[in-house]
Formats: sequence, C-alpha cells, structure tokens
Amino acid sequence: MSIKTARRLLAGVAAAGAFVAATAFPAYAAPSLKMDTLDALVAANGYTRGFVAVYGGGDELVGKISILIDSSDLEGATVELDWTSSDWLCDTTTGTQIRCEQDAPEGSFGTSISYAILGKSDAEIGTKSSITLTADVDGTKATAKSVVTIAEASDLRVQQEPLAVKGDPGGVAKSNAPVSNVGESTVARTTMILSPDWHTPYAGDFSNCVNYMDAFTICEFDQPLKPGKSYRLSEDIPYSVSKTARTGAVFPTYADWYVEDDWKVLEPAWGLGDYEPTRGTGEPLRLEEVANTARGPQTDINPYDSFLQIDITVGGNNQVDMAAVGATATGAAGATVTVTPTLKNLGPADLETNFEEPKTPALRITIPEGTTVTDATWDCAPYSAGGTWPPDEDAWGKAGAREYGCMVWDVFAGDSYGYDFRLKIDRVVSDATGTITAKIDGDPNAANDVAQIVINGTGAGGGGGDDDGGLPVTGPQATLIASAGVLLVGAGVAGFIVARRRRTRFVA
Repeated sequence: MSIKTARRLLAGVAAAGAFVAATAFPAYAAPSLKMDTLDALVAANGYTRGFVAVYGGGDELVGKISILIDSSDLEGATVELDWTSSDWLCDTTTGTQIRCEQDAPEGSFGTSISYAILGKSDAEIGTKSSITLTADVDGTKATAKSVVTIAEASDLRVQQEPLAVKGDPGGVAKSNAPVSNVGESTVARTTMILSPDWHTPYAGDFSNCVNYMDAFTICEFDQPLKPGKSYRLSEDIPYSVSKTARTGAVFPTYADWYVEDDWKVLEPAWGLGDYEPTRGTGEPLRLEEVANTARGPQTDINPYDSFLQIDITVGGNNQVDMAAVGATATGAAGATVTVTPTLKNLGPADLETNFEEPKTPALRITIPEGTTVTDATWDCAPYSAGGTWPPDEDAWGKAGAREYGCMVWDVFAGDSYGYDFRLKIDRVVSDATGTITAKIDGDPNAANDVAQIVINGTGAGGGGGDDDGGLPVTGPQATLIASAGVLLVGAGVAGFIVARRRRTRFVA
C-alpha cells in the first residue's frame, strides 16, 4: 500500500467500524447476510453518489455476490455506474436495473459498490422517491432502499491550501475555519465537523458544539450564508497540544463544512451512538448574521471543496531520541530464521506517524550477506539510495530485496516497534551483518541511529534457529494495525467520508 493508502486506512478505522457494525444504520438482513446503504440528496442537473455495502454479519462471504440496483421507482433522477464499480462485472442493458456480480474475495467478510445518481434538468425540488437494492450470495438475499430527494443546489467552499498554526507542547494552538457560499442560493443552516489528530484535540467550550470523546466535534450554525459572501467564525477554535508532542511535528486537523441537509443524510455513517457526547456550556460559536429565508431541501453540488485542512506545527524544544536496536539469529545453511530489528523511543517526546509522503524513508534496513528475505513485514518495501519513495502499491511486504525502506508509526516514549523479517540462510557467512538505520528529524542523538543485524552462521547444527534478539513491541501501533482490517467491510460509505476529508480518491 502507499503511504496515502495507509493514511486513509488508519484515519478511517473509527468511521468504517461504525458502518460495519450496522449499529448506526437501518440494516436489512437475510440469514447470514446484511446490507447497508444511505439516503441521498441530488440537485437538478447535479450529481451525487449512492452506496451499498454487503457483509456476512460476522461470517465470511463465500461464493458469487450479486447486487441489483433497481431505479424503476426513481423520479427526477437517473442512475449510472461510476469508476468505483471497476471490480464488478455489471449488466446495464435493462434500462432501470443494473446487476453487478463478483466472486467473494478470499477471506472477505464484506464488499461494497457505489454508483452515480444524476438529477434531471426538470426535476422538482422536494420530490422524494427511492432506489431498491437487492443482494444475493448463493441464494441468500438481503434488500435495502435508498430514499433520493431532489434538493436545491448550493455550493460551500473553503481555501484549498492548508491553514498553518503553531502551538507549544502542553499549550494551545488556535485557528479559524472560514467558509464561503459560492453558490447562487442562500444556505439556510450549516454544520461544521472538526476531526483533529489525537495529539491536538479540540479544547473549546462553545454551546453549539458537541465533542465526541475528542474523536471529532460537531458545531451547528443557524445563520444563513448569502450567495457570494464569505464568513469567519466569531472566535478561533482552540486545540490542546499534547505535552509529549514532538517539536517540529505537524498534526493535520480537518474542518468539514456541510449544508445541513447533506449532513443529515451522512450523519448515520459517523456512528455517533458509539461515542459519549459532551456539549459545550460557554457562548455559542457564530458566523456573520444574515436574514432568514424560507427554503426547500438543499444539497452541496461540489462537496469536495468545502473541507479545510489546518496544519498544527508543534513548537518549543521537545525532541525525540529514537534508538535503532539490532537483531541476531543463528542457523545452518538452508535454515530460515526470524529477525526483528526495532525502533525504541527513548523520549522525551512521542514519535508520530508521518503521512506526508517524504521523499526518502525515515527507517532503512539492509539484509545480511548470504541470506534471502522470504517474508518481509507489510510496512516495509524494497528501497535503495536514490530510489523512488513512497513505493508502488504492490511493493509493500515484497520479499527478496537486499535493502528496504519502512514506514514509521506512532511510538510512545519508552515503547518500541519492531519489523519482522524471515531470512533463509543460503550459505553460512561468519558474522554476516546488515543494519537498521533511523533518521528522524530533530533527533538530538545520532550515536544510536544505526544498529547491526547479525547472522552468525556456524555451518553445522543450529537447525532453523529463531532468535530475533530484539525488543518487545508495545504501544499504540499494535491497535492501529489490527484495526485497519475493519476497513475491509463497508468501506464504501466510510471511505467516502474519509476521502472527502483527505482530498484523496477513495478506492474501496
């Protein structure tokens, strides 16, 4: 996977988990088969996407999966396939019915597909109708309906370059989140969703904002936004900077602006019931006040330009000392051994995951002479000096290379993170030596940035010795990696939300 892909995976764990659990959505189930979808708003001459996810209710899906998208009852709009259906074999010859099939991927607990909903030019605002969705897995069926409403077109927009702010460890960073109405109609009410990094949680107390356990904060505004006007918040939003945040680290926060009606449609996908809400008790956060107007339902015709990235850079002098820890193993020619070269955080700051796609890897590993990598950890890829980084998708975890570059994850002060490699000893080379090298920006101690990986082949006995000589792996990265698997199911809807926030095309 690419670093951007990993970023989407980790960022989307909570949203996808809520979707898959089907606790926040109306779920439609046949025995061992469940189906989820969302309602939709579309403007005349507008476009939006519909989603459907099929999963086994905790059971692995086996056999051929068929999904029927039936728009026979749809009024004021039509349905077409979009690029996300490329993994499906679809028949569109029956007019208002599209049937798509695929073999269940091996080991899969679910799958998803999205489709385009196109508003007709003469569609009447307020018209409600539905799309019927039917899934069939080897004779077991499930059905769902997506209600489609024709809505007035609106268009919110924010600046496309990130806002840059700064805060010291243990202090507060503050930022506004301006928004403009570039559409032709007044937007009656809006919702802003703040999605901060866990190192920089929301620290406000505004009465119209609800904090969901620091995962995200939802602020609602009832001041209309006039067409052609720009707005700022009445106060900058405060974010607490962790005492253990590393100086120089950049933590992105996202402010997503929604037309209220669009938010009502997407809200179920956020799984709010899984979080304990805390409403602020202070003065409300406000926008510039304008006169209220009567209206019908509204939808943002370009929802991908109304989310703002706020980059919070950590100041002060709180660096991280990351020590490379080597590994050893012994074995005879033909034996396969495991080595786990390791990163240990000696503090005082935490090391954060870097999703900004650096041109060179922060961690590099070279393989000892006389050995061949038969199995590489999934977060490392072949890399040598001057090579391309990040690598292609299919390079992650690829065996057989002599040198690797690796991703660096969150590692708390005092914790370690290891990289497992299985090595076949092709021939015994006494003290065959490779290295693990860590180059973290601002690390004040270069003396411990390199450590050795040693294979002490003896040429006799030793069998398949398996001695990694490293340190135990602890800390938050284990949870992050395990949680990423949740995204395999129901990724369509959750992925749309994450992709919208991250300015990246989501691939289900």
